[in-house]
Amino acid sequence: MEHFTYVRADNMPHALALLNEPGVRSRVLAGGTDLLLLLRAEPRLCDRVVDISLIPELHRIEREDGWVRIGAAASFSEVVASSLVQETAPVLAQACQDVGAVQIRNMGTLGGNVANAAACADSLPALICLDARAKVLVSRDGSSHETLSQGDIVEQELPVNELVTGPNRTRMPAGGLLVSLRYRVPEPGCRSVFLKLGRRNAMAISRLTVAALGRRDGEGRIIEARLVPGSATPQIRRFTAVEEMLVGQVPDEPLISEAGRAAATEMRRLSGRRWSSEFKEPVLAAMVARALRIGFISDSAAATSARGSRPPSLPPVPRAESTSPAPEGIGGGSKVSAPEIMIHLTLNGQPVSVRAPANASLLTVLRDYLGLTGTKEGCGVGECGACSVLLDGRLVNSCLTLAAQASGRDVTTIEGIRGPDGGPNDLQQAFIDQGAVQCGFCIPGMVLAGEALLATNAQPTRTEIRQAIAGNLCRCTGYQQIVDAIEATARKRNT
Repeated sequence: MEHFTYVRADNMPHALALLNEPGVRSRVLAGGTDLLLLLRAEPRLCDRVVDISLIPELHRIEREDGWVRIGAAASFSEVVASSLVQETAPVLAQACQDVGAVQIRNMGTLGGNVANAAACADSLPALICLDARAKVLVSRDGSSHETLSQGDIVEQELPVNELVTGPNRTRMPAGGLLVSLRYRVPEPGCRSVFLKLGRRNAMAISRLTVAALGRRDGEGRIIEARLVPGSATPQIRRFTAVEEMLVGQVPDEPLISEAGRAAATEMRRLSGRRWSSEFKEPVLAAMVARALRIGFISDSAAATSARGSRPPSLPPVPRAESTSPAPEGIGGGSKVSAPEIMIHLTLNGQPVSVRAPANASLLTVLRDYLGLTGTKEGCGVGECGACSVLLDGRLVNSCLTLAAQASGRDVTTIEGIRGPDGGPNDLQQAFIDQGAVQCGFCIPGMVLAGEALLATNAQPTRTEIRQAIAGNLCRCTGYQQIVDAIEATARKRNT
């Protein structure tokens, strides 16, 4: 079992002080979708996790002096939903839209994706394509007061491609805190595209990705080209040799095909021959050609709009100061706290307090401590959606969420979904009427996924419904009846 405790930071100086507290090995918890799995694999990785997810400044997405700055704790869903990102960096919006499924995008963060530095990280090629820069705070001389003053904090900024040095390797200083990422707004006329190859349409680890950005002059010649493949080389980087062969040329099919082959050659030069090369080389050549064709030849809509349909509307992120105090026993700047803590939350509309281990998942507390067994445990790694619940109105995997993260917040489980008479509500009844309930194991998560969708999109298309339930697996129905049930409910609620 993993051994760690939990503390919630009130602000950035507080978080930095906690990370530099002597005698305590601390790790940052932003979303937790990667960290909790890592802690299960390496139970003694740290003594404590420092939750920064409710610090308001770390969720801001704003424009400043020709740059766009994104807080490191902004979730993938928040990035996708940002009109500013959609307008200025569709390549990044596309990349974030392709991460996992709804549950992962609602909890996983842009900063976490960078700091984790996985070779298959979807956001990294897009950020490097944008020449993004990372801002990191460090404590001057290792200061570790309860809360650091501005004079105790040093700001560092470096390009993302220099921060990330290889698979799961970065230049993050010990005790440092990644607080934001920023990119310069591309020149007018720039077009960008992000392509991903995985084994399925959602919840897929990237086999290959391609981020591309560029623009042409009035005569149709390429005057700027940026190309960044992902899951292709030990260190994600721009393929400058391919970019240079494009600049100054009028794009046509022979040039595009040649650039694709050149990209495959560059991948082989940087990575050497591997067992996957026979597959990856022709596929990367085809993906690069397709990306360049979309970016420089096809109509602009294909290159500038995020893939899929309407970006999601999201409930607001709760502010740290608006929630109840941190769970008892884990607040403030104390050293490693008691292994058991008191958690206070609003559960299905009712205030609930429960004592549980600091490292217990929300799924464990719901089922084993509170007896709410409607939330199912399937895969335990955030891939099946059987454990889905609503956290402050957002669909999340309770197996990848600490119960402590839910303290002071609203949690809705399937037991909280019911009609006025206490029986099934209209969506649950539609599941029954459409034959969508068979073995029933996935249905609690499916119903909550449907409710989360309908709360923000009253008239979803069938494609949008399929996207909304992509993180929920069903082995019985083939999904058709589930889509029918959600569609029927939407229609009924709008009549």
